[in-house]
Amino acid sequence: MSTPAINEYDADLQKTVRQTSIMRQLFYFVVLIVALAGQVSGAVEALGIPLIWAIPAVGALELGGIVVLANADVRRRLGEKATASRVLSAAIAAFAVAFNWMAHDNKLMAGFFAGMSALGYLVWLMHTENQRRDRLRAKGDLPPTTPAYEVVGHWLRHPWLTLRAKNLAKADPSLGLYTSIAAAKAEKRKEQRTSAIAKVLHRKIRSAVDPSTADIAVAVYDLDEIAVRLADGADYEGLTALIAADLAPARLAAGPNAADLGSATSGRNARSSRFPGSSIGPRIADGTGGLPQPPRSAPHATEPPADAPATREHFTAPGSKRSNPHDGHERVDTRGAVEYWLARDPTMTAPAIAEKIGKHPRTVYRHMPRAN
Repeated sequence: MSTPAINEYDADLQKTVRQTSIMRQLFYFVVLIVALAGQVSGAVEALGIPLIWAIPAVGALELGGIVVLANADVRRRLGEKATASRVLSAAIAAFAVAFNWMAHDNKLMAGFFAGMSALGYLVWLMHTENQRRDRLRAKGDLPPTTPAYEVVGHWLRHPWLTLRAKNLAKADPSLGLYTSIAAAKAEKRKEQRTSAIAKVLHRKIRSAVDPSTADIAVAVYDLDEIAVRLADGADYEGLTALIAADLAPARLAAGPNAADLGSATSGRNARSSRFPGSSIGPRIADGTGGLPQPPRSAPHATEPPADAPATREHFTAPGSKRSNPHDGHERVDTRGAVEYWLARDPTMTAPAIAEKIGKHPRTVYRHMPRAN
């Protein structure tokens, strides 16, 4: 089944408006007759006024609030507030309701007639206000109607965001329900980003110049405008490429020392000439960093020369052995390495030793001698 076109909806709305107007007039006429009957019977019983005089008297009372209210509506359409007419209209209606209540001994009947008087006045008041709002909306002095936001999904879960979306829909009638919500979210994110950039700019200006000049600059320049221009001119492609380079699988697999792999390799090759027969393998997965090993014929490790720096590249712990004779990688004897460095400097801490031998500090802690 196809959706009706918008002109079909408009035609149906116009038809409904005409029908509602006729029904409202008939309803008000019936309510008015009932309220007048109550007013007349009350005037005859309570005040003793002859029926021929009671009908026009209470009719003027019952219709007086409507007449004054219509005058107030005309003055309001001309741009006035018409406060006096509105107050007088409400006072006349209240007096008519009170008279219907007090003029009958039977309070059930009195409540019925008083309720009909109040109902007639309120129906006419709502009709008048609806016409006034329609006229203001047609002239552009009243915002258009906003989308019907969900009570639970929008108002209860995100009240401030929904209120922002409603205000955006008032300013731009073309925004629909979900479009206004999306626009409100985007506007909120932009405000937060602009505010953060403005704060950083403020701090940067104050750190770059003296306080007086910084205050002048902050007062002269619109930091929010600068933040907007910085955000608009951001190089997203360049930053994305830079981050993508750091997140490359090969770089992640190499570990945190991959950035200085080339420089470290060249440095080890230069130092290998100072240790003839030593074997410098590639970096291995356990973090040893490819420590140089003694010749195969040597049963124990040798200390580096006195002039060599005390780094992990120049040390092979005693008792080190090959983890696999076919892959060429070396495994460090952690306990021997810890004992070696403690022998050289008993004050060394576990993190310092871990840095020397390429191990995690927690691994070094397990091999540290415990104090008695």
